[in-house]
Amino acid sequence: MTACGSGSTTLTGTVFAPNKTDPLYNAILYVPNDKLDPFPAGVNCDKCGALASGKPITSALSGPDGKFRLENVPTGDNIPLVIQIGRWRRQVTIPRVDACKDTALDAEQTRLPRNKSEGDIPLIAIDTSFYDPTECILLKIGIDQSEFTAPTGDGRVHLYRGEGASLQGAKIPPASALWQHVENLNRYDLVAFPCQVDDSTKPDSAGRANVKSYADSGGRVFVTDLAQEVINQAPSPWPQTADWGPSGGFNNPASIDTTFPKGAALADWLQATGATTTRGQLELQDTYDRFSKANPPAQRWVYSSTDTQTYSFNTPVEASADNQCGRVVYSSFHIAAEDTSGGGGLGFPGSTVFPTVCSSGPLTAQEKILEFLLFDLASCIQKDDTAPVAPPPVH
Repeated sequence: MTACGSGSTTLTGTVFAPNKTDPLYNAILYVPNDKLDPFPAGVNCDKCGALASGKPITSALSGPDGKFRLENVPTGDNIPLVIQIGRWRRQVTIPRVDACKDTALDAEQTRLPRNKSEGDIPLIAIDTSFYDPTECILLKIGIDQSEFTAPTGDGRVHLYRGEGASLQGAKIPPASALWQHVENLNRYDLVAFPCQVDDSTKPDSAGRANVKSYADSGGRVFVTDLAQEVINQAPSPWPQTADWGPSGGFNNPASIDTTFPKGAALADWLQATGATTTRGQLELQDTYDRFSKANPPAQRWVYSSTDTQTYSFNTPVEASADNQCGRVVYSSFHIAAEDTSGGGGLGFPGSTVFPTVCSSGPLTAQEKILEFLLFDLASCIQKDDTAPVAPPPVH
C-alpha cells in the first residue's frame, strides 16, 4: 500500500438494494486478497466475520444512510470490491484506484445482485399470503422476476401456495410442503410465514416444531400477524418471548425503539429513505394488536402507546449469545391494504397471480420497515444491543 502521509487511498459511495434506490445499512464492504469461498448450501451457523472470505485487506460497514468510506485500499487497475449482507454478496471490479485519492463509486457499482448471475442471493421460501405478499417486497427491492419460481425451479425465491398468490406460468406446491419435513426447511437461508387465516396454510404442531428446529440450526424466520402460532404455539421457550393477547387497540403514531444500535439505525434509515419526516415516528395502516410486549432476550422494534407491533429474537433462545445462530422477526401490521392490485381485493384470498398481485408503486413506509428487517434478518447473527463491527483485515 502507498504511504499517503496524513491522507489515505479511499473508496466512497452508498450501498443500495438491487433496485439502486434504497440505501442499505450494515453492509460489509471489503477488498479481498484471494478467491471468495462459495457459501455452503442449506442452513448453517453463520457468525459475523466468518462469512467475509477471500482474506480481506481492508473493510468497512455502511451507515444508516448506506454511505461508506473504505480506507487503505490497494492501488492500481482492476481492484476487486465485495459488497455483502449475510448471504447477499456481489463482487465488482473497480477499473482504477489512484494512490492517496478518493475514488467515488456510483450506485451501479455498489448495489446488491438482482439475480444469481450477478452474485449471491439467499435461498428464500415464502408461504404466500394475500394480506402480506412478502414476495412483492422482494420484487420491489429489485430481485429479478425470473428468480421467483416453484421449489423445483432454479430461482432464489421459492413460492409455496398459502392463501395468497399463485405463480404465473408454474404450479407451486401447497404451503404444507414447506414445513412437513425439516429437511426441506433446511434447504433455505430464510423462510417467510406471512399472515394466514386458514389453519391449513400455516404450520401445524409438527410443522412448528420443525420451524423451531430449523431456526435453532441457524435458519431465519419472518412471521406476520395471524401466522403468530408459528411462535406462540411453538415448543418452549418461543411462546415466552412475548406476552400474547388478548387483542387491543393501536394508536398512531408508531414509534421506533431507538434505545439499541439497530433501532436507532432504523429510525435514521426511515428518514434517509423518506418514509418519515419525524425521526423515530410514523403512521401505520392496517395494524393489529397481538401482543403487549417483548420479553428479554427478545428485542422490541416498533411500538405505540398501547401495544408492540414488531420484535425479534435470536435462536436457540435458551443458548448463550455466542451459541446463537438463527433469528426470528415478528410483525403484526399488514401491507396488503396498500400493496395489492387486481384479483378481487381483501376477502378473496388466492384470487391473484404473482407478479400481478403486486402494486406498481414504490415501497410504502411500513413496507420499508419490513425491507430493513428482512435485510437485518439475512445478516450475520449478533446481539441487538451491540453495535456492528466490520471484520478485521487479514494480513
